[in-house]
Amino acid sequence: MSKAIGFSEATYLALHAMALIAGGDGASFSIRAMAKRLGVSEAHLAKVVLRLAHSGLVKTTRGPKGGVALAKKAEDTTYLEIFEAIEGKLRSSGCVFGREECPLRGCVFRGFLTKLASDTEAWLKSNTLADFSAAIKTGGK
Repeated sequence: MSKAIGFSEATYLALHAMALIAGGDGASFSIRAMAKRLGVSEAHLAKVVLRLAHSGLVKTTRGPKGGVALAKKAEDTTYLEIFEAIEGKLRSSGCVFGREECPLRGCVFRGFLTKLASDTEAWLKSNTLADFSAAIKTGGK
């Protein structure tokens, strides 16, 4: 999977899985059903769901009638929470090496990465799973 802006495949998978669950009107989804629907590995999805469960974003139930469901309302779940459940805290440092000062007397990205991180965090904070559901119903508008 290509990384559009550098999120891990697990993060993209978490966002899509959470959106799928949110669109299910409270229904639980099995890992197998979600993996099939998303066209991804069951094993990888199971690891992602485990991280989401540990962060409190989903609840899981074992057994034939079990599955994965949202732990809280879609409108109360931001994309940032999902991102951070998988990636950890979003760093605002613009340095790809995590340094305070560039060893080249100036960053080759000239502040672009800091702005990108800031804009990404703002976008992730301002979007919820409910926004996604609304966009799907209106064709993305």
